[in-house]
Order: sequence, then structure tokens, then C-alpha cells
Amino acid sequence: MENLKEIVGDAVSFRYYPGGQLANLKGLLSAIQSGVADAVPIPVGYASDKMPLNGVSMLPGLGSSAKTNIQAYAAALKTPELSGEFSTNGVVPIWNMAFPPYQIFSSEGPIKSYEDFNGRVIRSAGGSMNLAIQSLGAAPAEIPASDIYVAMERGTVGATLSAFSSVKGYGVQELCDAASSNGSFGTFTNVFSIRQEKWDTIPEDIRAAMMEAGALVEKSVATRMDGETDSLAAEFAANGMHIYEIPAEELVKINGALEAVHTDWVNRLAERELPAQSVLDAYRAAAAGLS
Repeated sequence: MENLKEIVGDAVSFRYYPGGQLANLKGLLSAIQSGVADAVPIPVGYASDKMPLNGVSMLPGLGSSAKTNIQAYAAALKTPELSGEFSTNGVVPIWNMAFPPYQIFSSEGPIKSYEDFNGRVIRSAGGSMNLAIQSLGAAPAEIPASDIYVAMERGTVGATLSAFSSVKGYGVQELCDAASSNGSFGTFTNVFSIRQEKWDTIPEDIRAAMMEAGALVEKSVATRMDGETDSLAAEFAANGMHIYEIPAEELVKINGALEAVHTDWVNRLAERELPAQSVLDAYRAAAAGLS
């Protein structure tokens, strides 16, 4: 909002309702479609039933940083396959936010190899993360982020796949003694979007300014989130957590196993006659070119 005001001044005004006042995370797409809100950040993971192809942005093994994830998704959102899912739902994507790649945080020592995953019980947010964990020989336990601390404290799980900022947000670092720094176990994406009917009433110069402001936000968010990951890793290490890199030869094994997640995603959407393979191939190429 501030970036837009710097570009157009008082030509645009906002009524901002933070903290889920208009809708909870799962209800944000419905809120914008019904007109309760004109603009919302749509959590892609909670809109997968209506925007299945956009789920490619959260698959494991496709990005090395928030910058890579955000830039790759920004490019993908310009393709008819992904932008079309927004159009079908009556919304216009403006900018996206993606977490840095999820890492493996453990309360039972470092998990440095493919074999180290075997038999572990790892917290999952559900969906493709379940398959990712299973493909590595571990058992997923679907637990809300707000309950990770209690689950780990009680020994229900011994590890979680998460971003450094999320771990800090729920205090889980207090229970963990090790975390990877170079894995790519998936991510979570949000797309700030405007209702199509509202967009159609906005003058062309203001629309262009919104897109310009959105691109600026993507750059600043990527820089901030990657910097935050580095600073949190240093903070956790200073407090005794072992921050380690998974050896290159083990990353090859791990990423090879995670290909099962890609295959499952493609097959499920192919059954619905959706062009998942071509979307994945294009996204993978874009991400590889940015790494």
C-alpha cells in the first residue's frame, strides 16, 4: 500500500482489515469472490481445489531461496495456465509471496542423509508435504502450525518441515537441536489479488501503478525473508542449535526421492485433464534459470 501511494499519491485509498477480520485463511478466496473484500492475499495451499495448477509453486526441490521462489512464481503467473485459474475465479493476481525453502528441524539430532529420515515421525501441514515425508521413508503427522510446539514437547513428533521464520514465530527453536540450511522441502505461497469486478473500474494508469508497486513488493519481500533466514540461522546457532548443510551426495538422493511428489501431483491433475506436466516442466526450467 505504501509503495502504491508513493507512485500515485492520494489517487488511491485503502480500508485495511488485518488479522483475519474479514475472513480466515481458508475463506479468503471466498471473501473476495463474494465482495466482502476487494483485495486479499490468497493462500495457494488453501485454494488448491479451485487453483490446482498453481500448486506447482509449493512443490519441493524447485527453489533455493525466497528470491528464487518468488521470481519463478511471478514468471509463471504470467502464463495462461496459471493466470487463467485466477481469471476463472474472478480475481486478478498482483504480486506473490513465497517462503524460503522449508528445512528439516529436529529435536533428535541432525538429519543429514536420506537414510536418516527412515522411521522418523515428522510434522506435516498435509497435502503434498505428506507425500514428501513418505517418499523419504518417514511418517507424516498432520499437525497445525500452532500445535507444533506441544507435539514436539510431548514427543509426538521429533521433527518438522518449516521455514526459519515460522519456527521462530511459534517458539519451536526452543525444542530443536538441529536444522538443515540447504534443503528444498517445499514452500508456501500467497498471491495478493484484486476482485475482477473492482479491477475493471480502476483507471489504466492506476492499474499499471499497482503492478509496478507489486513488483517492488516482491523484491523487498524476497530480500527481507532471505535475510531473515540468515539472521535466524545465526541466532539459533548462537543459542546452541546445530545448523548444517546436507552433503551434496545426500541431496541428490533426497531430491531424487522427492521426485515422487512431482509425479503424484502431475498424475492427479492429469486425471482431471489438466496440463500439469507442461506446467511443471516450465516452472522447473524457470526456477533452474534463477538458481
